Amino acid sequence: MADNVGITPGSGAKAASREVTYSGETAQVQVVGLATFAGADDAKTVADVSSANPLPVTLSNLTTVAPTPDASGAVVRQAPLSTWAVSFAEVGSSLLSDKLTQRRLGTGMGVSQSSSNLVVTTGTTTNAEFLARSTESFRGAFIKRAKSILSQRIANNNFAVMMADLIGEGLSCTINSATSISVTKTAHGFTAENVGQFMMVGAINGAAGVPGRYAIASIPDANTINFTVSGWPASGSCTVDLFGWNYIWTQYTGATATQAGVDSQRRGWNSGNTTATINTSASPGHVMQTAVQGRNIAWSDTLVASATTPTMTTRASRIENIPDTDVDLYVYLWAWNGTTAPASTTTWTVGFVGIEDAVDTPIYLAGVRPLGSAAPLPVAQQGTATVSFTQPALVAGTAAIGDVGQQYRANATGAASGTHIVSAASTNATVVKASAGRVLGWHLANTTASWRYAKLHNQTTTPTAGSGVVRTIGIPPNGVADFALEGGIAFSTGIGLTIVTGSADADATAVAAGDVVGDLFFA
Repeated sequence: MADNVGITPGSGAKAASREVTYSGETAQVQVVGLATFAGADDAKTVADVSSANPLPVTLSNLTTVAPTPDASGAVVRQAPLSTWAVSFAEVGSSLLSDKLTQRRLGTGMGVSQSSSNLVVTTGTTTNAEFLARSTESFRGAFIKRAKSILSQRIANNNFAVMMADLIGEGLSCTINSATSISVTKTAHGFTAENVGQFMMVGAINGAAGVPGRYAIASIPDANTINFTVSGWPASGSCTVDLFGWNYIWTQYTGATATQAGVDSQRRGWNSGNTTATINTSASPGHVMQTAVQGRNIAWSDTLVASATTPTMTTRASRIENIPDTDVDLYVYLWAWNGTTAPASTTTWTVGFVGIEDAVDTPIYLAGVRPLGSAAPLPVAQQGTATVSFTQPALVAGTAAIGDVGQQYRANATGAASGTHIVSAASTNATVVKASAGRVLGWHLANTTASWRYAKLHNQTTTPTAGSGVVRTIGIPPNGVADFALEGGIAFSTGIGLTIVTGSADADATAVAAGDVVGDLFFA
């Protein structure tokens, strides 16, 4: 039958349909076939849709959603890398950076930029502080680097490069006493369960408060936090910033240029500063690197000068009290004077601060998940590798490893030693070997008509005939004594020899010249 069938509306030819039930009703549904049309309107060609002639499809308004880092079911997880850096390239006084916001510049302090450095001068005013915070926050895994030069290290000067969370800024503070303050923060979210935890109080403006790390004393209400402080005025009011309930920092304090304090804090609890040895904070300064990955933090540093090979040296680490990966951490630059005035002003030169921010995603190679020495990562060496090692010395008496067969070398190495004997008119007391060894055998001839006896002694000093005899070799009249033992006879101290006429161990009668001749073999 031809494909095209004329249909007269109301009567005539039938159209293909199927009976279906839909929503409780029985109805006929027309069968429709898919075809493609090609060519001009007046010369269209029609072809059935098939695998050889697929139906053309246009995609639009599609949205691609990348899997989140914690989407464990994702076949591939993205691990984007972003960088953030402040290089202080401007020139002038009172300049910071559009990537940093200045929270406090205390009395007698100064801030400027020159020679691609941020320069902070501390002055000599007690409790004065400089505080700046990045406008961008970071979380999870990252590497922070900062270059610092301190013109001097003296008492009552403190400097810190921190990653810290922000609790509140410009908050009203009521000074209750020298040891108590109340800070107002609307809906702060802390409860009695947070009492005893610590955070930083800084950017103090309006009173001679002491910047530092203070404990939560009580939570009077949803908008007030009371802190236990030290060295504050007896009363008054001011504004403060609260930060560093969670933090990671490098702190420069004290008078030693080759030391820095490192520490981290999680939800108000830290481990206490660890004093790390660094290259030096004196000119030309050093670059401190803080690498945060998973539940590990590693501090390392290097000299500023360029080098042909990586020179970062690990200085300290933390595996506890590490901020959670979902906490937003800001970069803080903080300098503050002590409650006693510093003897003179210190210049803090910050060359740069940089962050490499990345998703903390483990990588598995060839189905192998390395688990330390128990399941190390397989590595194939390509090219030429030079390996140097020191051959350990074999200790006397150590056991042979494996099945060792008898072998002979084509040289004198490893062969037995021997001592040649022609008796003198004496007891012939001789040290054959002045250390531990083995007697492997002997060939001794007696030129007389009476027995002669060679006595062996286990010692390193000249033996005394008739004393300390451990072995006796009897040589028959006008005869020969021959003996060989592959393993030898052990002498733990040394090998000594005497020759006498009597068989008793205590005999000390000398032989005549030439009575005994031959050789004793040992190793």
